[in-house]
Amino acid sequence: MDTDDANANSNAVAENNDIMIKLISAEDDSTGESQVFEISLAAAGLSVLVVDAAGDVEDDDDDDDDDDDNARNKPPLEINISRVKGPCLAKVVDFMNHHHTDKMKAIPTPLGGSSFNEVMDQEWYQHFISDENLGGNDMLFDLLTSANFMGIKELLDLCCLKVTFQLTGKSADEIREILRLPELSPEEEAQAREEHKWIFEDS
Repeated sequence: MDTDDANANSNAVAENNDIMIKLISAEDDSTGESQVFEISLAAAGLSVLVVDAAGDVEDDDDDDDDDDDNARNKPPLEINISRVKGPCLAKVVDFMNHHHTDKMKAIPTPLGGSSFNEVMDQEWYQHFISDENLGGNDMLFDLLTSANFMGIKELLDLCCLKVTFQLTGKSADEIREILRLPELSPEEEAQAREEHKWIFEDS
């Protein structure tokens, strides 16, 4: 899809405030079942993946005489989010719904503060990305990869901001633990120190 088509689809999606769609999660590893989340097309339009999927349907509807009535009377469009598990997709839907009515401010670069809360001063988004709400880094990194997969720039930026401040001032061992990186063998560490001397100058 070229840029003009993407922009046209995005504009069409944004106009559909009362058309509902269903997002279907990946299957749960233990139960083999998917979860289904209903959300307005306008709110879900924050996702490039959703815009692309819904855009094809919008093109088909353009041939009808009564587009709005047909769209509201037909069953909700179902979109498979094949790489996002149910619990994570629930958080993504929560984010998109809130962002639709209370947009997240753009995160400045360079960062305009020395702490996460100084840079992101909107309380809802502070709480959304907090350990209290997410339950830890497993969900944070799931959200980050899901935002990337679904093309949700605002959510991806928020997750990256959180990780940035988690890593600030940490030692190499602490960073490895936070990012869940495997520990290097002595030989691998020696090779890394030789190939990337600038990283290890202060360690």
